[in-house]
Amino acid sequence: MGLSAMVYLTYAMVQPTYSYERLDRRFDAHKYAESYRYFRGITPDYLPSFPFNTRILSPWLAAHLPFNDLKIDFIGLNGLFVVLTVGLLTLIWQKLHLRLSVIGLGLFWLLFHWKGLVRMYLPDPVTADVGSYFWLTLLLLFLVVESKKWICIVIVATLGTLQKESLIAVIGCVALWNAVNSFVSNKPKRPFFIALSALLVALLAHSIASHFFSPSTSDWRNNSLVTLLRVAKRYLVEPELLARIPISWLLAFGTVWLSASPNKYFTSFSCKEKGVQNHPLLQGEGHAEGDVYTHLQIQLIVWLFLSVFGGGDTSRILFNGMPFVLTLLLVQLNQQPTWVTGYVFLTSLPLMRLYEVEPDLGRFPSETHRWCVECWTVSERWGYAVYAWAVLASYYCLLRYFNTVGSRKTQDKQARR
Repeated sequence: MGLSAMVYLTYAMVQPTYSYERLDRRFDAHKYAESYRYFRGITPDYLPSFPFNTRILSPWLAAHLPFNDLKIDFIGLNGLFVVLTVGLLTLIWQKLHLRLSVIGLGLFWLLFHWKGLVRMYLPDPVTADVGSYFWLTLLLLFLVVESKKWICIVIVATLGTLQKESLIAVIGCVALWNAVNSFVSNKPKRPFFIALSALLVALLAHSIASHFFSPSTSDWRNNSLVTLLRVAKRYLVEPELLARIPISWLLAFGTVWLSASPNKYFTSFSCKEKGVQNHPLLQGEGHAEGDVYTHLQIQLIVWLFLSVFGGGDTSRILFNGMPFVLTLLLVQLNQQPTWVTGYVFLTSLPLMRLYEVEPDLGRFPSETHRWCVECWTVSERWGYAVYAWAVLASYYCLLRYFNTVGSRKTQDKQARR
């Protein structure tokens, strides 16, 4: 938490923020700014449109901070959320018995990648995304601990939904999986009833927020399902857009995706030598709340789906599911030899953009294209695709080499015995 605070404050001093008065009106920040001004008493009418009208928690909290400045209030609030999120994630990763090198890699990606918690949201601080990381991380914590209290889940469901409605999809999938576990596999029904209660409370909170903070324009298309169908139609009309998705996913989590690639060397000599094993919580052994590893896999599917159909900003939306997606990738990375962690770290460096900071896109709108992954042409993406294939090929070659070396060492030991 101390490290994250230092990184956040350092980048806050050197990173320019957007000049919102010059920024394109299509940016989401303008909607959150309208909500902030309403809660601050500057404007008498509630003006945000769908779906921003129900995302009231961050603007409300920022409006009650004492700085009396839109940017500074959100920067301060986001900084608090970043520090708490990093602290909770580190605690979760320790509970899952991840190696220190794996935890360090996860923190490095969060704090220094240009799509991470710090560098993505300091240029554009007026957002609800940063707070949603905290509530999703808190929900993940309650899935990991063995003795969770239903009241904690309900509180997280309520506040997290008021932060951002995507939490409803997360809790809904948790409830669905617990229902399958309870009624099909004949496992304890308590986890299902807790998740179902949280889902119902989340839906109620969203309905109440929609009633009291209705969108500025009433339209039958103000519906999340309609939004998904509209995006799906766009892919049908322009199928070439599908080619952009893999690179957007790559930029969200870099070469950490290597941990998800299938191979037959997970149980290599190096892993056996180090005694790398899954934590019981990941195997469901004696864990009444269900298989946490399966929950992580389900959430990966959920966020991959939302990244494609939830809007055009694929890499940002996928990174919104970071507490679940990155935890799953790190858990899988933890099953591999330590050298793989170092390989992922080194191959991620070219994707980090550590040598530059994002410019003020309000003053320099021509720079927007460089920092918008989804805006790139095919010719601008092929270099990343080639790099990804080269990294993957080298990874498999190294896996085969180290597995062969490990097998020879094992044979030599057995021969000496």
